[in-house]
Amino acid sequence: MHFIKNVIILLLTSFVTTTLSAQTNIYYSDIDLFWKTFDSVHTVNDAAQQIQLIQTMYLDKGTKGLKELARIRNWTPSKFQKSFFAHPDFWASIRPNTLKVKERKADIEKLITAYKKLYPPFKTPAIYFTIGYLETGGTTTQTEVLIGTEIGASDSTTNSVGLTPFLQDYFKDNKGILEIVAHELSHTQHKGGDMEENAHTNLLGFCIAEGLCDFIAELLLQHPLKTPYMRYGKEHEKEIWQKFKQEMHGTELKDWLYNTDDLGYFVGYAICKSYYEHATDKAKAIDYMINLDNEKIADLDKFLAASRYMQ
Repeated sequence: MHFIKNVIILLLTSFVTTTLSAQTNIYYSDIDLFWKTFDSVHTVNDAAQQIQLIQTMYLDKGTKGLKELARIRNWTPSKFQKSFFAHPDFWASIRPNTLKVKERKADIEKLITAYKKLYPPFKTPAIYFTIGYLETGGTTTQTEVLIGTEIGASDSTTNSVGLTPFLQDYFKDNKGILEIVAHELSHTQHKGGDMEENAHTNLLGFCIAEGLCDFIAELLLQHPLKTPYMRYGKEHEKEIWQKFKQEMHGTELKDWLYNTDDLGYFVGYAICKSYYEHATDKAKAIDYMINLDNEKIADLDKFLAASRYMQ
């Protein structure tokens, strides 16, 4: 009996240990810290004091992920203070959605599990839910997903009056935090993390890196992504491709990425989707795309030809 009991204990211990090790490290504390700071800022009238509160209560006390995102994006307390008072209706409307993010933990874990089935070498990153000032939905390092929750958690109920047309359109289509998490996960599998922050390469390489993230997100979520650039891209695909292929080996990004249109995301997505659909070995196709060297034009051209996109 003692032997059987010990075996059962060992099996249970092994199961618990395996389960815990498989869990993702997800950090939500910056969300509560942000709103505590937000409320404190609104108790004082002096702008300098408001800026100091944002620095000392939020930026100085935030998680490692918050500090990293603030460094990457050059966040300053004065920019937060300006946003608080420029868009009061937005901040009031987004608050409930940000506070509900922690309820999606099980769904995020399902994304991780699904990714490991698609790509067994997947390295699980830490995920930090931070709040910025409508400047980024997210980025990554090699081991961390850094989410701008005020954008990622938006949906059609979010008040976007006075915001950019891109954000207004994005909020109408966005279904909450899972889509942006699903996108950013792939960046952590790329060498160096997010292309936007770490690589110095040609336009085609950037677009394939971003587009692959959208394509894999679509596989993980099992539904098409609905974004302004996806909608416009599908409606004007041929004319977009004619323009893009003339510029794709250059290094100028501003007309295609990280702007109000982001059509480079669509182009990269369409190329990756075409490659995947033509591949006989889907698992091998995913592995190849994730490990593609996006800084080598010869490799990119070979991949583009193999994708049969627009051929």
